[in-house]
Amino acid sequence: MKSKILLLAIVALIVLGFGIAEVSALSSEESAANDILNKNNTDSKVLVVYFSRTGDNYNVGNVEVGNTAMVASYIKEYMKADSFEIVPVEKYPDSYDECTKKASQEQKDNARPKIQSKIDNFDKYDTVFVGYPIWWGDLPMIMYSFFDDYKFDGKNVIPFNTHEGSGDAGTYEKIQSKLPSAKVNTKGLALDGKTARSDDGKQQTIQWLKGLGF
Repeated sequence: MKSKILLLAIVALIVLGFGIAEVSALSSEESAANDILNKNNTDSKVLVVYFSRTGDNYNVGNVEVGNTAMVASYIKEYMKADSFEIVPVEKYPDSYDECTKKASQEQKDNARPKIQSKIDNFDKYDTVFVGYPIWWGDLPMIMYSFFDDYKFDGKNVIPFNTHEGSGDAGTYEKIQSKLPSAKVNTKGLALDGKTARSDDGKQQTIQWLKGLGF
């Protein structure tokens, strides 16, 4: 009896172990995106800045690379650009429900969440792609922190976003209003989460870039 219980316990641990491995493992698409985003071409005059959340995401499940980060990788690869991830000092909850509560409170408080690191050579970039998810019909408040931290005079700013039914939610015009000294292109790209993670999303991103003249 004891040996049977021990065997069942070992099997349970093995199954549990495999379950954990499956949750934490990167998909091939996520691995490819990470490889792209972690390597910069220092000669580029184009920068892709993005904020993207991992963990439990609406309609796509628990992810290791966020929806917006996936799109950022397509842009970076096509443009041979540099990239910078906006990482908050205080991490957002992995739980979708808890994250939405926090995001709602930040919006009510008109908060400016702190960002972990700085872009030391921001002045050298002529074109800045800016990516984010739509949270409560607006940009995440940490994006306003980013806009407050840098001078955008004369820069070409091109927004893109991910969403779950709200499109761009008027955020391109908000960026234009926020950055009056920049040349903001309001013909941005808005992809829903599932599309953002698919080959179709990659192709739509490339076609959008071509349509912008790149």
